Amino acid sequence: MIHKHHHHRKKSLRTQITKQLRPWHRSLGVISALFILLMALSGVLINHSNHLSIDTAHVKQNWLLDYYGITPPSQIDIYQTSPLKLASSDNLIWIDNRLAVEADSSIKGMLSLGRMLIAVDSSNLYLLSKEGEVLEKQDASTGLPRGIEAIGFDEQVWLNTTAGTFMADNDLIEWNQTQPFAPIAWTVPLTADSDEIIISVTDEREAIALQARSHHLTWERVLLDIHSGRFFGSLGPWFMDLVALALIIMAISGIYIWQQQKPKKRKRKVRGPRSEDQEER
Repeated sequence: MIHKHHHHRKKSLRTQITKQLRPWHRSLGVISALFILLMALSGVLINHSNHLSIDTAHVKQNWLLDYYGITPPSQIDIYQTSPLKLASSDNLIWIDNRLAVEADSSIKGMLSLGRMLIAVDSSNLYLLSKEGEVLEKQDASTGLPRGIEAIGFDEQVWLNTTAGTFMADNDLIEWNQTQPFAPIAWTVPLTADSDEIIISVTDEREAIALQARSHHLTWERVLLDIHSGRFFGSLGPWFMDLVALALIIMAISGIYIWQQQKPKKRKRKVRGPRSEDQEER
């Protein structure tokens, strides 16, 4: 009788635990479902980022760039709009809306010379093809003057530097400090009243600013941040850890509930051998 009462109390306790676990199990499942789906989708996309070109697809949404704190460039200059569009944003050189060069410092000037393009920053000169390929880079080690402030063209390529003006030879190899006989037309950015501007300077600069910002952020980076939780701020990884903990609790509680509901097998009574008297009867 005591054994039967003890068994009843044990069964009642298990029933109460199961009833308490059910709502927790259900709530954790609902809360975790969205994040499980988010992690699963982002994980699949990350695994196939190369095939889907996600690793090279740049983010164009301003609100997302703002969220990452990627600010517009401080200096945007447009030097030519046709036949090629030549522009710069800080230290980036753009040719027909394609990034060609990431220079060492802010661009001081650009010009088109025959089949080549020339761009300069304060310490380097970049020779580019019209497709944006870097053909040559010159610096002080190759004899290029330091402290470049502007580039110009008047039968020859000229550089205006903090130490004076320098003229290049026909092969752009040697630079000689000299004084020009006539004023040099130094390359300057186009303005709103320039004849080459077909659309407003504001629109052009906004387009370049967006390109410059998107250059720093790809969709693969966003997906990686979402998958790890970093997208949701400094507490994001901790929150994803809580989601993982919730999944562990769900697995344990689910196994327990299933175990309690599983129908128990009835034990078959083992009958002993019949006696001779029983067989005769």
